Amino acid sequence: VGALHSMSQATARPSTTLAGMDTTMPKDKGAFIIRFSETQYSPALRVDPHDDVQQIIDSFGLITPRPALFITGGASRMTDEDISQTRQIINDGIAKFAEAHNITVIDGGTDAGVMQMIGESRKRNGYKFPLVGIAPYYKVTFPGAEIVEGAEATLEDGHSHFVLVNTPEWGGESETIVNLTRAIAAKQRPMIGVLINGGEIAERDVYYATAIGDDRITILVLDDSGRTADNISTAFKTQRTDNKMIKAIIQGGDIILTPLVEGVPTLLKHLTKHYGVG
Repeated sequence: VGALHSMSQATARPSTTLAGMDTTMPKDKGAFIIRFSETQYSPALRVDPHDDVQQIIDSFGLITPRPALFITGGASRMTDEDISQTRQIINDGIAKFAEAHNITVIDGGTDAGVMQMIGESRKRNGYKFPLVGIAPYYKVTFPGAEIVEGAEATLEDGHSHFVLVNTPEWGGESETIVNLTRAIAAKQRPMIGVLINGGEIAERDVYYATAIGDDRITILVLDDSGRTADNISTAFKTQRTDNKMIKAIIQGGDIILTPLVEGVPTLLKHLTKHYGVG
């Protein structure tokens, strides 16, 4: 596994657990390697929805405590201009910031929307920050995967690690995304969630981050990016909504709005302040 693109000091501490990993798909749970090409591999772990996320940290040798950031949402129904602005925000904003400040990034791991954008940015720029994709096992496909009826998405190969949750539905991975973010920051480093566009699953991710548990995660909402991001933004501004989940989000969460039109400079201003870096 010497060709693992994720095995740099910036990504993980040395770990003997990776030595025993292979490309054989575990029948139920366990570690393996996803081989995207002859020279590109990513460690992967198959888990159950409510498993302790510490096993993910241990299996991958992820460094903790460490600043953490999760991204949720998509790019559905965006105009070409909005997609271009979002891509710039991810490439010149989030990805570049994560690389510069040793931030572990977590997202849904699929080859679509904002997850595709940050994976491509990491790969294209040769970045070494950990990018952990967490997805429902029965909804995705990847090189070496068993044929699963109902698979709807492929994994994005710019991600350094993958966690596949044994769930048959989108959203069954939400708790794992949020809990891993918390565990990596370990109440000692800053953490944030970034919401861009998104649908019901993104709404669920933000709900788990802001309204469930004691360690609430600040949410940076890309205002005017559409759908769930705009629903939460409007509710936050007006303090009115008929959506019970969004009501719980704005009541329990620390929400920061960053307008899509203001682009990278405003986003970086918020991230710089939140992470306490100059």
